[in-house]
Amino acid sequence: MKKFLLISTSLYCLSPMAWAAPADWSDLFKSWEKGCDTSPALSAFTESMGAVKTKANGQLTNGQFYLVENYLVANIKLPAQYRNQAAQKASVHKRWDERQKYTFNQIRLSLKGHYYGLPVVDYSQTFIADDTAGSEYTHRLLLDVPIEQAQRVLAGKYRPRKHFNLALEEDETLQAELLDVDNNGKSQTIVECRYIFG
Repeated sequence: MKKFLLISTSLYCLSPMAWAAPADWSDLFKSWEKGCDTSPALSAFTESMGAVKTKANGQLTNGQFYLVENYLVANIKLPAQYRNQAAQKASVHKRWDERQKYTFNQIRLSLKGHYYGLPVVDYSQTFIADDTAGSEYTHRLLLDVPIEQAQRVLAGKYRPRKHFNLALEEDETLQAELLDVDNNGKSQTIVECRYIFG
């Protein structure tokens, strides 16, 4: 009996399920802690999300996800340790931005794992073209915890960074923000980085 138990335990440890530990997304998004900065790995990921091929009415359109309302499949570029923790398909959703008073399309990718021990729901990004203020890109990481818990865990993590913005023609301060969000009655937290380009 002991021999059978030892063999069963050994086989379990060799199974793929035993190896599939939840991803720690903290490293990929680490550069956000320095004034919403980026890294080569993070840039490759976010750019691959923004330059996806979408399927609409049986035709593929490159880079036009904001015109499509059904679904898209992307060749998403992620480091190896994250690939099996991200959905194979990204999706497009209409969202209302209370601050901007504007409805926009958001591309979203479901994720598994955690960010500094907090469970991750998805990564999303939006692109809004504005004739007066340039183009705005917003990157968001949705955490499945109330904002009070996120604030305790992430206190002091996000430092500001100043730089000259050509579109605004002035210095601006970039810093990741924690935002409270109510998703169908459930309190969750967004880590957000917002950029404006000319």
